This record gives sequence, structure tokens and C-alpha cells, in this order.
Amino acid sequence: MKRVVSIDHGNRMIKSEHHSFPSSFVESKYIPSIGGDVLSYGGKTYTLVDQNLPVQNDKSENSRYFILSLFAISKELANEAEMLRKLTPDGHINIELLIGLPLLHYEIYRDKFERYFTDTDHPGVIQYEFNGKPYSIRITNAYAFPQAYSAAITVLDKLKGSNIVNIIDLGGFTVDCLQLIKIKPNMTLCTSLYWGVNELFQSINDQMRSLGGKDISNSIIEGILKKDPADLAEYSEKRIAAITSAATSHTERMLAEIEQKGFDLEEDRTVFMGGGSILLNEYIKKTGKVKKPLFVNDIHANAKGYRLLYEMEKSKSNRQLHGA
Repeated sequence: MKRVVSIDHGNRMIKSEHHSFPSSFVESKYIPSIGGDVLSYGGKTYTLVDQNLPVQNDKSENSRYFILSLFAISKELANEAEMLRKLTPDGHINIELLIGLPLLHYEIYRDKFERYFTDTDHPGVIQYEFNGKPYSIRITNAYAFPQAYSAAITVLDKLKGSNIVNIIDLGGFTVDCLQLIKIKPNMTLCTSLYWGVNELFQSINDQMRSLGGKDISNSIIEGILKKDPADLAEYSEKRIAAITSAATSHTERMLAEIEQKGFDLEEDRTVFMGGGSILLNEYIKKTGKVKKPLFVNDIHANAKGYRLLYEMEKSKSNRQLHGA
């Protein structure tokens, strides 16, 4: 039994094709289930939490992203796991894992990140429990793809006819920028900037503390930026004004730095993607600096793009094998 699972490993959020959750967890031998997802593996129990952890450029340096991958795999298989267990009660599910890295890190860490899931640290069949149900999987292969470019593949039909396209992937910690020339990556204009939304959240709370106020949780900030009616009704005009003012300033400075790196936002088509672009969509438009914006409001776009690239490569290999 084989399944292909695609996971976008962000520093702030993990996104599979159908699910998303924070890139952080707590571990203990004893964690009672109180409605959240619980994973037990290797004598420890893990549950997801929404907190900011240090950025890991090398995602293979510890077990953090392996455990998070087990959560993602389990969520993707949850609807069919019972059926698969009945079909192979004494066996396991073979997983082909599709993963990704930022373009600046892709060539540096690609091989290491692929081996991370299949080397001697995690050999053979992996047995664990997710939400009280047993899972038995084996990661047979891991294939890494470039982030941002993968997400752009999902809107390829909308980019045809554009000679130059700017790809701006707004993540939790970084903003990854890439220029495409005739849909192919121009690696001479590719950079990562530390203007992710976590920087915005931090600046908002720095401002609140300077005014004698208390820190605001990420979920409340997100709700106000998205103009969630419940959050707008619940919190004071002062808090809402502080958050929207900080978002405006953050967006203007972020776009200015992107332009300084050589990206022409006024003349070239610019594609914004990632969770940060969903939060800052309105603020980007209000600056008036981006004349041809396209927003990919799908947080799962990278994960979906990995599968598209995987299927394209698989189809190409089949054609070459059969001499087509």
C-alpha cells in the first residue's frame, strides 16, 4: 500500500495539501487529550501549540520537523487510515514524501533534508499513535522541491504572457523573493528578507508594551488584520488602530526593501503568496506601489505545487522510459 504525502515545512506553519497547523509542539510522557491532536512516538507524547520557535534554516538538525511531519502525514491519512489498516492489518503504508525548501537554501540543504526522512535515524517501519489510533508507515522516498516556485506552478495559467514575474512568498519569518523570466527562475535575482509576519507581530507587541499595555496573541492580531467581525467587535479602537497602523508601516517598509533588491513592482507582474500575503493583502494594495498584483490566497499552494512538479517529473520519466 503506497500513498504520496506533500508537506510544506514552514518555520511558523506546517501545510499539507488539506491541513495546516503551527510548527511547534510540547512533549512529555504524559499529556492528557483535551481536544487537540496528540501523537505518541518513541516513548514520548506530543501535542501541537501555537508559539514562536527559533528559525531553523537546516530543518534536519534535530527531530522537530520529523515529529511535525508525522502529524501532517497522520492528518492526511486520517480519513482512510482505518480502511488501510483493514486492508493491511499486519503491514504498513509506504509513504513517498514531497517536501520543500526556500530557494536560497534549496541547493545547500536539499540532499540533507531528503536523507533526513530515510536515513538511519528513521529506518524501516515507523510505528506510533495519533489521537489514540495506531499508525504503521515507512517513508520509502523523500523528494525536495523549491518553495515559492512550486506555489507559482499552481497559477501557471495566469502567468502565461508575462515576460517577467516577481514571486513574493510572505512567510512567518522570511519573505522569499524570486524573479521568473518566461516562467523560469532567474537565480541572479533571488533573496530572502527577514520581514515575515512574526516580525510584524513582534513590533506590535513592542509598541503595546511601550504604551504600558500587554502583549496581544497572534490569533487576535490575525483576526483584526483579516477584519474578523468578532475580533473587531470585541477589542478597543485603540488596540485595532495600533495593529492596523503597525501593519501599514511594516508593509510599506517591506515593499521598499523588496524594490531595493532589484524587483520592479510597478512594471512587472507580482505574485504574492503565503500566509503573510493573506493577512497583508489589503495593506499591500493600499500602498499603491504594486501595479500588477496577483494574490494566491491558498496557504496550501506550495504543498499542491510539490505534487504537480512530482507528477510532471514522473510523467517525463515514464515518457523517456517508453521512448515517447
